[in-house]
Amino acid sequence: MTTAPSTFRVPLPDTLVDLLGKRVIDLPAAELDGALLRDEAGAAYDRVRAESPEAQIVVRRCRDLLNDPDGDGFAVLEVGPLLDHYGLVDGQKAATILLSWLGRPLRPFDKEPLWRPLGTNLAVDPMRATGVGYNPLHIDVVNATEPPDYSALLCVRSDPRGEGYSLVSQLRRAVDRLSEGERAFLAEEVFHGDAFSDLTGVGKEYAPFPVLDGLPASEGFVRFAATMLSDMNLHDPHTSAARALERELIAEQKKFPLGFGDLLVVNQHLCVHGREPLGGRQEEVPEERRRLLWQIFLRAMGADS
Repeated sequence: MTTAPSTFRVPLPDTLVDLLGKRVIDLPAAELDGALLRDEAGAAYDRVRAESPEAQIVVRRCRDLLNDPDGDGFAVLEVGPLLDHYGLVDGQKAATILLSWLGRPLRPFDKEPLWRPLGTNLAVDPMRATGVGYNPLHIDVVNATEPPDYSALLCVRSDPRGEGYSLVSQLRRAVDRLSEGERAFLAEEVFHGDAFSDLTGVGKEYAPFPVLDGLPASEGFVRFAATMLSDMNLHDPHTSAARALERELIAEQKKFPLGFGDLLVVNQHLCVHGREPLGGRQEEVPEERRRLLWQIFLRAMGADS
């Protein structure tokens, strides 16, 4: 178990924070065309990037961290100054502009907003994203033919109990450490995810699906979500192979806290994410003070974007 070093953190230069603050009011709202950000809004946001050398440096740094096949596939952007200086509403819009330079904002869940709130709900399964327990390693929308390319989590309130550390682990290196036989079992279409409904922009339901689709990392996915293992036969060799992959992921996972304004971006072609349990006695914490994240997804753009 290792802690994410500062090399994965991407601070925003003060000049970029100031520029976004000046431009955010006049730029178009993050309206959607179907599940994706409208082209007109994306073009307006990209003109801001084009006029800012600092923005281009930040984008290059993020792309290096996210897309290097030999890297870890995640980055933590420090967008706290955007939220501090401009409030949660304009700060969220500024963060959307920033992320639009990395990928096209995507809303896969029809009944959720573009930024999906993930609060702390004491009544749901503790293993869920809004639960209080261990949220095991996974990629989001694992059972779609076209999962989101990037998943991003912005911390608005950290756990007041000081727990709930984020977890990330590099998928491709974990797969390489498996045996040839285990990889063969994971390439078979026998795995199932959660219910698939009210989703747009992620293709069709993929059921059953293989964990390993045989495509290069730039195109394919390692479709892994540890929760899928709970319903599988313990004596099935496919289960054993998936458990072996989970062990490899856990062995090399990194953990770190997300503080206010930390924006974790994960390349789902390379990296899984999860969360350690929140601190105890959450029932004693007023709801308005419990941990709150905002989640957004991105669709990759062309290499020349």
